[in-house]
Amino acid sequence: MVKFIVFILFSTFCSATLLAQADIKAQLSAADSAQLIAALSSMLDSVDKPTSYATVSMAIGNRLFSERNNTVNAKQGTNTTTVLTPGIGYYHKSGFNVNALAYLLNDASKGFTAPQYSITAAFDLPENENFSTGLSYTKYFVKDKFSAYASPIQNDLYGYFNYKKYWLEPGIAIGYSTGEYKQLITKDTVINNRRRFLYDSITNNLKAFSVLLSVSHNFEWYKVFTKNDAIQCTPSLMLNVGSSNTAITHNSNATFLLNLLNKKGKLRRSQNTPFQAESIGLNIDVNYLIGKFSFQPQLYLDYYLPNTDTERFSQVFTFNVGYSF
Repeated sequence: MVKFIVFILFSTFCSATLLAQADIKAQLSAADSAQLIAALSSMLDSVDKPTSYATVSMAIGNRLFSERNNTVNAKQGTNTTTVLTPGIGYYHKSGFNVNALAYLLNDASKGFTAPQYSITAAFDLPENENFSTGLSYTKYFVKDKFSAYASPIQNDLYGYFNYKKYWLEPGIAIGYSTGEYKQLITKDTVINNRRRFLYDSITNNLKAFSVLLSVSHNFEWYKVFTKNDAIQCTPSLMLNVGSSNTAITHNSNATFLLNLLNKKGKLRRSQNTPFQAESIGLNIDVNYLIGKFSFQPQLYLDYYLPNTDTERFSQVFTFNVGYSF
């Protein structure tokens, strides 16, 4: 009964990925949230050695998100909307895996649409008693870079390492991300008795380097309701450190605006953020697996540290249902 209550509480407050296989192993090695797929698939595998499998999944959440890099999630805008994320993936027993996601949302101006897709190629070291490590590259395909819901990042290279011999597992992850996002400012006005439509199109090219330091612990329960199910919960406390460079370019049909920006040196400029602590975060992954089905809520809370005029606190939550075969 206690285990059931724990599961319900975590499921209520959390919510992203997929998995499941067959009977439970005697033990499950600890894994950080970035390696849950590989660890949980081996947990419910009926044999000791790793196996290959494929997955299909459907997630629902409050905004666009990265499955692996929470530093990317911290850089997303604060616009919230219901996002449906269907996905497919293949995980080879050697540790290589690939998955594809589509992000479906209700845009305030365009209605229900799919503004973004992503493909991730990765390698996660098969189960190891002492540490977990992996490397991934994610490509985001953004249809409308002017959209308030679009990710500012289109390329994300991410590597992680976690040491698993302590009760509190220390970890480090390094990411390098690039992308482009745009802003459009428009105004209808009257000039010389003629109505004019003026615009200022701003292109932002972003390059960001990030280091994520974390401590986490796995809580595991086996045979909770049946002999073929299990629950894993992994809370992680994170410190996001990094630097970024944004190249900003203006383009307008108003000549006087371009001349003014050029005179002030703002037509083309670069905005640099020094290497500094950017945010602290709390990530909670919960996984319930039964047979070939998985139910995974995930919650990520982020608090931005440097001075800012925008909202400091943001949260990303998703709830994913997956099936493996």
